[in-house]
Amino acid sequence: MLRLKQLFKNQNREIMKKEIESQVLFFSGNGNHALGASTLRKFSEFAGTDCVFQHINFASFADREPDNRIPQYEKIAGKIVVFYQSMFTQELAEESLELIWTLKKQYGAIYLIAVFPFLRFRRQDHPEKKHEINRLKMIIDRLAHAGADEMIVATPHSEQMAENCDQYGIKFHHVDPSGFFAETIKTYLPTKTDGLTHVYAPDLGSVPRAVTLAKLLNGSVLYSVKKRDLNDETDIISLTTEKTKEISDKLQTNYNFPQINYAHPESIKGKIIIMVEDEVSTGDTANRTGRHLKKCGAASIFFLATHAVLTPGWRNKLFHENPFEKIIMTNSITRDYEKRTGGFIHDISLSLPLATTIYQAVKNRLQQGTP
Repeated sequence: MLRLKQLFKNQNREIMKKEIESQVLFFSGNGNHALGASTLRKFSEFAGTDCVFQHINFASFADREPDNRIPQYEKIAGKIVVFYQSMFTQELAEESLELIWTLKKQYGAIYLIAVFPFLRFRRQDHPEKKHEINRLKMIIDRLAHAGADEMIVATPHSEQMAENCDQYGIKFHHVDPSGFFAETIKTYLPTKTDGLTHVYAPDLGSVPRAVTLAKLLNGSVLYSVKKRDLNDETDIISLTTEKTKEISDKLQTNYNFPQINYAHPESIKGKIIIMVEDEVSTGDTANRTGRHLKKCGAASIFFLATHAVLTPGWRNKLFHENPFEKIIMTNSITRDYEKRTGGFIHDISLSLPLATTIYQAVKNRLQQGTP
């Protein structure tokens, strides 16, 4: 019986391999192509075939208008296309829109899966702020009109991304690196922590990520509440005991996780604190938060962030009176030589979780049949 099951599994794998080879094409923009290449190698391992990115000639006219071309465009009609791009600049955003439109609307791809380890405008996602342009919603609207059918993104800033995708008819997939963060951070922690490990959410928006990581580490969650002023500066708000209990009870119920409590100084003293954020931009907020935790008596502080945005001057701000034992970031955005730190930052790759998610999306589409 076991041999029959294995034979059936092997036959299904061989069928999937042939369907991928005959029906799926892969394209990449210029945004962090190294991660795209390693992701496609992982995908090829799952598929049992040697997948490659189709060639794109990237060029521009004398007036700097784009002149990108796809030499073997005749292969695209009727195919499922996977398009990869880490969209961390405006130029890469426009390149993505142009290429997705070209693949889908001009050359006739029947279905398009867009893979964005980092999505431009991800933080501009506040519909309640009427004075701000909702650029996250705008870019998702434009991607839908360009032809994206599915979208894979690592660590969204909030649930607004999934809601916007649903509004515009794009199937959304969230790649969560928490498992990789957990395995990496364990190598830096003592063998026995005996309840000393707390995952710290610097604001309420970070609580979902903190809960996921705390469960993987068998730890608990501490949170703070912040306010952001018109200059985008943040400060921790002091709350009454009654208010913190009200918030904690609500969070514990919402996440079905009783180990969520407000970060009082006495709950931090002598503890191992793991800060978790979706991104690092200037580095200033993370640094100030880390130094605050240090003043509260934290035994050691680790900082985890998915997206290394790292705006000019970030290094001096992030490492000012460096409060961190270790910083861990993913490679959703390429961190070139000029942004290296001499070992202060531990890099982890998103290639495996991205490849797993892409493979499942492709497999589901092939099993469902093209629309």
